[in-house]
Formats: sequence, C-alpha cells, structure tokens
Amino acid sequence: MKPFQNPIIYNSEKGNTADPYVIRHEGYYYHCYANRQGVYITKSQTLWGIGSGETVQVYDSEAEGALPDWYAPELHRVDGKWYIYASPDYGNNSHVMTALMREGDSPLGAYKNLGMIEGLENQWTIDGTLLYYQNERYFVWTRCQEMYIARMSSPCSITGKVTVLTKPEYPFETRAGLVNEGPAVLYRGNKIHVVYSANDSQKDAYCLGLLTFEVGNDILDIRNWRKRQSAVFEKTDAVFGPGHCSFTTVSENGEEMDYIVYHANLASGTGWGGRSVFAQPFSWDKNDAPVFGKPEL
Repeated sequence: MKPFQNPIIYNSEKGNTADPYVIRHEGYYYHCYANRQGVYITKSQTLWGIGSGETVQVYDSEAEGALPDWYAPELHRVDGKWYIYASPDYGNNSHVMTALMREGDSPLGAYKNLGMIEGLENQWTIDGTLLYYQNERYFVWTRCQEMYIARMSSPCSITGKVTVLTKPEYPFETRAGLVNEGPAVLYRGNKIHVVYSANDSQKDAYCLGLLTFEVGNDILDIRNWRKRQSAVFEKTDAVFGPGHCSFTTVSENGEEMDYIVYHANLASGTGWGGRSVFAQPFSWDKNDAPVFGKPEL
C-alpha cells in the first residue's frame, strides 16, 4: 500500500499547485513555487509531505522595487550555490528568464536577484531548466510556444548557437493550442530525455511529450533529437490536464525509485484555477525510455 494519496497538494489560494518543482538534497525534499506575494521553498522529509513542511519566502514580490508574478521557479544547485530560475513580469506581461542566487549549504533563506539571463535579455521567455552534457551546462527554455537550447557560459548566461528544440507539430500537441513548454530533463544509460508539456495549460488536453538524445552526438543539432509522435502522459476519465513536471527519487525498501511530480485537475474544464500537485513512481523500458503510465489518484 502506498503511503500517500493523490493529490499530494490540493489546489488552494497559497499558489503552490502550479508547475511543481521538487529537488531532493541531503535527505530532504525541497519544493519551489511562487504566488503573487513572492517565491517560496518548502522543506520536507518525504515527497508527499511537501505541502505541509517548513516554508520560507525566499523572494518578496511585494517589496519596494521588486518584480511581480514569477512563473515556474526551479531550484538548482550550481557550483556550490543555490539558484532559482524563473520568469518574472518586467511590465505589461513581459516575462523574461531571470536568476535568483543564494550562497551556502541551505536553500532556505533570502535570495539575491541577479537579473535577466544574459543572452535572453528583454525576450519573452519562460520555463527555463538546466541540462548537463559532456561536462558542459545547457539552458533549455520556452519562447513563443517553442522550446530552445543553448550552452551556458556561466550559471546566468548563454552563449553561442541557439537551437529550436521542438515546436508543436503532431496531433497530440495541437489539440488545444500550439504550445510546447515546461521542459524537464531525465538521464538514463546513453540517453538524455527532455519531457515537455504540450497544448494550452488551461485545457484538459494538456499532456506530456518526449524528446530523446543519444549521447555521443552534437546536442545542438536538432537532427540528433528524436521526438515521440504521441503523448507519453495524458488525461484519464478522472484526472485532467496533467503536465509541467519535475523528477525526483524516493527510497523504498532499500531501492531508489524514480518519481514524477506534476500538476493536474480533478475536474474537467477547471483550467489554471483547478490545478493540484500529484506524484507517482514511473519505470523504464528496454530502450531506456521513461514509462509513466497513467495519472493516478
């Protein structure tokens, strides 16, 4: 019997149920999220306890001179420091990928705003995440409903060639709006996978797609990426619009199990206002591709 039931965080006015990002670090789970008041991190001993753990506001959006409305914050440990990548509103819904930074061992505490990601200044950009390949760091993000990748020259800047990684083209990702967004990275064997969200995030058809890269090739050459032509995770009769995920692990009976954390709706047609946070284990096939199954309650 599993020790929890979905959703692990029910939709609420706290604003911690959209675009969930969870990282496991030194025995604890850290859930990074945002609401109108700012950016927050919750610390929990268990994955399913991230809705009720110790919570710290790490950026105050209502402080004088602060930026409002931070989209999809992600917490990353880079070169011994903590970074949060998100896209605040610089005015008139002009969201631009921006970095917050905190020094020290603990991610809980105040973060310094380092400004826009260099190379993406004043471009409408959201959903940035990190990808590592051959001792290099890459940034993957969304702009104009398409996803891009570029090498990073520092934790706050991109450099060189910018590649369009994916844009909506197959029937499963064009059912309700032409959108590819929310990249999340998985590594397995000699494969790197980018799991992404397709369709309008307010619609029941919101779902997950899969891009796969085989190690040994040029990661900035789109010809070296393979795109699955059907969704790898989508709605059921009880769970609607599953998408914008992150990944972590859970120790179960001495074994490390892979988990997907995502938001979805319990009622059809409830859009952004109905999102709750779900979690469930997933497996791998013989080709080292993730097998997510169906959203579970």
